Amino acid sequence: MFRRRTPLTKINQIRSFIWPERGFRRLFAYFFQRIVRMPGTSASIAAGMASGVAASFTPFVGLHLLIAGLLAILFRGNVLASAIGTFFGNPWTFLFIWVSDYRLGLWLLQQSGYGEQLVVLSFQQLTEVMTTVIKFFTFSTDVDWQQMTMSLEQVFLPMAIGGMVLAVVAWLVAFVLTFYSLEVWRAHRAKRMAQASLAAKSRKKNTL
Repeated sequence: MFRRRTPLTKINQIRSFIWPERGFRRLFAYFFQRIVRMPGTSASIAAGMASGVAASFTPFVGLHLLIAGLLAILFRGNVLASAIGTFFGNPWTFLFIWVSDYRLGLWLLQQSGYGEQLVVLSFQQLTEVMTTVIKFFTFSTDVDWQQMTMSLEQVFLPMAIGGMVLAVVAWLVAFVLTFYSLEVWRAHRAKRMAQASLAAKSRKKNTL
């Protein structure tokens, strides 16, 4: 009933995944409208959004929705907002997130004296490892646990450490931005509704 009349080809499916048909502007506008219309306090919605953004910085690809939901519950945030927040992790940002997680985690390990044996991987090597991780967590191909363990210490450990640090920073930044954006929007909306109410009363009074 809700399917397309003409199914998308494989190429078009990949293209629409990377670049939405209606563009990112309309996609962001849609998400913004969903967020501002959510019930709950600004703090609750902001905590949910921040949880989703923070989850995107963890290397546990395929589990971001679950992690975001658990964080939202922990911080008494809106779970639906946390799901929307996970869209921060997308094909346009994942490469930046992975490299940042890996570089920071590797640096922290080396500073603590435990990372001397780790080899700094190239961008291409890191991408190949993360592709394997995605396939493992999404069960899309026959990637077994043995293939995963080969890269755990070299890549996953630094990314997990760096990801946790960046997730904390991302949570704080996303919470502040979302909270104050909601406060400003709701104050503007309340003012506009008050003006509309006064105008309606004025028109009704003049007609009497």
